[in-house]
Amino acid sequence: MKKKYIEQGYISGTHGVKGEVKMTVWCDDISGFLKIKKLYGDSEGKRLFSITSSRGSKTAAVVKIEGVDTVEDAAKLKGTTVYVDRGDLDIPDGRILICDIIGLPVIDADSGRVYGEVSSVEEFPASDIYFVKTDKGEVQVPDVPQFIKRLTEDAVYVTPIKGMFE
Repeated sequence: MKKKYIEQGYISGTHGVKGEVKMTVWCDDISGFLKIKKLYGDSEGKRLFSITSSRGSKTAAVVKIEGVDTVEDAAKLKGTTVYVDRGDLDIPDGRILICDIIGLPVIDADSGRVYGEVSSVEEFPASDIYFVKTDKGEVQVPDVPQFIKRLTEDAVYVTPIKGMFE
């Protein structure tokens, strides 16, 4: 089942003296993040942060949270992981978020053999790497067409090289 609240980044520090916070943001395109007016300080959506303004660069944002008006208030939030309601995101049809890949079974595209499940996804310059938990340990599978043949909401279909899952 897809998570309602998606981890979006964390508050890395303060900015200025009027209560703004610096955020490290985990998304492909920060312009979509800058349109969001509600963030949450927990994965259940119980700690609401209403956003009054935001601006940013590729992976960082400066955000003004309603009720956080001093540098001291902002400093108390440092290290807080922030979440966004999935319903507030403009996710194109057919797009699968990294958080939705975690836990999916990894299946041989030709034989149907189940190798294990995705335990995490790490971003690297050349490609993302899927970490697959198997009965024999962890296997790293690059997210490139040679290995990842198809990705659906229900499974990751792979064509491994000989010995990859042995």
